[in-house]
Amino acid sequence: MDEIAFLSRKILDLNKQLIESEKAKSRFLSLIASELNNPMTTLLGMIPHLAPPRGDSHEAIFELIHEEALLLDSRIQNLLAASEIEGGKLHITYALIDPKVLLEEAMKGFKYRIKAKNITITVESSLRDPIVSDPKKLYLILKNVLANACDYGIANGVVSVNIAQSGSFIIVAIKNQGYKPNVEYKTQLFTRFAHGPEGAHGLGLGLSIARELCELLDGSIDYDADDTTVTFTIILPFNTMPPDSKAFGSNEFLFEPFDDAIEL
Repeated sequence: MDEIAFLSRKILDLNKQLIESEKAKSRFLSLIASELNNPMTTLLGMIPHLAPPRGDSHEAIFELIHEEALLLDSRIQNLLAASEIEGGKLHITYALIDPKVLLEEAMKGFKYRIKAKNITITVESSLRDPIVSDPKKLYLILKNVLANACDYGIANGVVSVNIAQSGSFIIVAIKNQGYKPNVEYKTQLFTRFAHGPEGAHGLGLGLSIARELCELLDGSIDYDADDTTVTFTIILPFNTMPPDSKAFGSNEFLFEPFDDAIEL
């Protein structure tokens, strides 16, 4: 009996340490992301003004600096989202948005990757009107999935995006030409802090955050693959509630709070 009591206490102590460790990790993520976000925003606003004339000998250096800054900003935004998810601080804000505009703006964040691999991106939408959703979260979902399609798509390939309404759902299908993800189970691709589909280096946050944000919006994300293409399908409910704000483009919401938005 004494041995059982001792082991029970050890298990309780280990469980307590695990909980404290998780809390510490969440606080660390939140602190690091917050400290990096503000100066990164300032840098991204200043860097374009330093662009040399086309054909200048320093153009390649400028593009490399700008590309690295955009990549770092994407990682910081994902760290911010991860810390908010860990801390249960995410709230839904509804606004009138156009998913096609969000996609086109998301592409600007990795334009150099698109250029380097000579990828063609096509975006088609059969939506007649803007939809009501959370613009920050939908932007991050689309950006992470589209970035993944470009990163793991073949050079000189095509990434096609189709946006449509099916019944009471909005469906966004992002297809790239490339090979099947090298994973045993689909869920591995949506796991945090895992390596990329082919074992590539990275934080492993993008697709996991996309999945968690989709679920927060009562939607889902999944993928299908064959020998030549990989298609990620995002399904979100078609929200009919009236919005309190409009945000057709990402610049209107990425760094400014919704003062008049509805929060759940």
